[in-house]
Amino acid sequence: MRPITLLVEGESDKALVEALAPRYGVELVELGIEVVSMNGAGNAGRFIKEMTAAGHRVGGLYDEAEERFVANALGRQIGEDLSGQGFFACRRDLEDEMIRAIGAARIVEILEANGEGGKFRTLQNQPEHRGEEVADQLHRFFGTASGRKIRYGTILGEAVELENIPDPLVGLLTWCWG
Repeated sequence: MRPITLLVEGESDKALVEALAPRYGVELVELGIEVVSMNGAGNAGRFIKEMTAAGHRVGGLYDEAEERFVANALGRQIGEDLSGQGFFACRRDLEDEMIRAIGAARIVEILEANGEGGKFRTLQNQPEHRGEEVADQLHRFFGTASGRKIRYGTILGEAVELENIPDPLVGLLTWCWG
C-alpha cells in the first residue's frame, strides 16, 4: 500500500485534520497517512513534487484564493475540479469553513469554556471590529495571538458535529480511503 500524504496550508489546518480524522473513522497512523503543513500554498509545487517522487498518494486542502498554486503544481487549469486528484478547496480558509459548520454562537461558547471569552470581547469592542459580523470577528481573533490558530484547530476539530463537517474535509477524508 502506497503511503498517503495530506498537504495542508498551515499548522492549524494540520491540527484540525489530525483531531477530526479519527472522529470521522480515519485512523491516520494505521492507514499510513501523514498530514504535512506546507507553510503556505505557495509551497504546493515543491511538496507535491517531493511526495509523488517518493511514491506517495498526495491530496490536500487549500484556500480558494490560493488555487493557482495547487492547480499549477498539478498541471491543471484554475477552476478545474481538483478533487479527482485529492485536493479540496475551502471557500475562504479552513477556519472560515469551521466557523460556518459549528456556528458563531457555539464558537463563542467554546472560547468562554477555554478562558478566552474576555479576550474575544475586547477584540469585539475595538473600533475597527465593532461593525463586523461575529463570524468575521472570530476569524480575526483566531489569528491575533501566537499559537491560537493551532490550539483552536484541535479544539474545533473535536467540537464539530459529524453531520456538519465541511465538504472539503469530508472530501479529503473520504478520498483517503480510495
